[in-house]
Amino acid sequence: MMNDLPTYNWIHQFPGYGQTNYKMTTQFDTNASKIDADLCMDGWFVKSMPDLNQSNPLVLKYLIQNAIWWIEYADLDGFRVDTYSYNDKEGISKWTKAITDEYPYFNIAGEVWFNNQSQIAYWQKDSKIGAIQNYNSYLPSVMDFTLQGAINGGVFNEDKANWSSGMVKIYENFTNDFLYPSPNNMLVFAENHDTDRFNTIYKNDFQKYKMAMTLIATVRGIPQIYYGSEIGMEGSKSDGDGAIRRDFPGGWNGDTNNAFTNAGRNDEQQKFHEFSSKLFNWRKTKTVIHSGKTTHYVPENNVYVYFRYNDSQSVMVVINNNLEKQTFKTNRFKENTSNYKTGTDVLSGKSFDLKNDIEIEGKSVLILELN
Repeated sequence: MMNDLPTYNWIHQFPGYGQTNYKMTTQFDTNASKIDADLCMDGWFVKSMPDLNQSNPLVLKYLIQNAIWWIEYADLDGFRVDTYSYNDKEGISKWTKAITDEYPYFNIAGEVWFNNQSQIAYWQKDSKIGAIQNYNSYLPSVMDFTLQGAINGGVFNEDKANWSSGMVKIYENFTNDFLYPSPNNMLVFAENHDTDRFNTIYKNDFQKYKMAMTLIATVRGIPQIYYGSEIGMEGSKSDGDGAIRRDFPGGWNGDTNNAFTNAGRNDEQQKFHEFSSKLFNWRKTKTVIHSGKTTHYVPENNVYVYFRYNDSQSVMVVINNNLEKQTFKTNRFKENTSNYKTGTDVLSGKSFDLKNDIEIEGKSVLILELN
C-alpha cells in the first residue's frame, strides 16, 4: 500500500513524516492549541508506522470493511484496539459505531491509557463527560488503568496504611465509578505486555499474587489475565519488551519445561496455577460477580472489605494488606449481611459465623459466599 498509495492523503503527510506528540489530552482539552491537537491525532506513532488518515472517507470505509471482513472470516468475538485515543476521534467513533451497529453483542476494548478516571471515562460509550462536548465514542469497554497503576505501583508492598497509601488506593479507585456509564464493562487487569510483570514487581510473592488476582476476579468489570502470570512468570520492562513477552514454556523446540500440563509444571508453577485455576473457574459461573452491584467500606488497618450482590446472591471479599493478622467485627457490615448467617470461603471451604468476629491472616484474602 505504501508503495502505491490510493491517494496522497491516504496517510497523514507533513509532507512526509511527522511525529505525534503523544498528548492524548489534547483530544478533549478545551484549552489546547490546534497545532498540538492536530499533531497528536495526525502524527505518526513511530517512524515505521504510517498514520492512516481516518478523516478521508475512503480510508474510513476501507477500515470498516476490513474489520467486518475479519469478524466474518475469523468468527471473532471482539477487538482490542491499541492506542484508541490516538485516533482521529470522529473517525474512530464512526468506525466503532459501524461495527457495533452490525454486531450489537460484539465487544471492543479500547486501550485508553490515562491516569485520571474522568479522562478514561470520556472514551466509554454514552459518557456524560464526552457528551459535554457532544462526543460519543461508542466504545463499549475501556481499560481501568488507574486500578492497574495502583497495583503496578506496588500497593501490595505498602504494609502500613495511612491517608494515602495501602488499600485506600484501591478503595479510592472505585469511588470514581460514578464517572463511567458502564463500570461492569470495563477491563480490569494487574499488568500487560507494556508493563513490568506482576511477579517481578512483587518478587514472586505468592500471597501478594493471590491478593491481586482475587481483586481483579471479584471487582466490577472484565478481568484480563496476562499469560504466564498463572505460573509465576517474571519480566522487567527495563530489560526490553522481549523480557516481558517471553515464550510460555512448553511446545517450543528445546523447551525442557512444559507448563501447559500438570506433569510438566514444577512445584512453584503448579502452586500459582492451582490457585489461578480455582479462582477463575469459580468466577465463570458467578453472575453476581459478572453483573452484580458493589458496596465497599473504607479500609481499616489496611483491610479492604467489599460486597458483590444481586437479588439472590451476595459475596463478601476481604483483602488484608497488613503483615499482621487482623480481627474485625462483622456488625460494621450489617447493611450487607443482615439477611445472611454464614459465609463459606471459596478458596479454603471454611465456614464463618457472621455474628462473630472474623480473623484473617496477614497478607491474605477471604472470598465468602454468604448463606
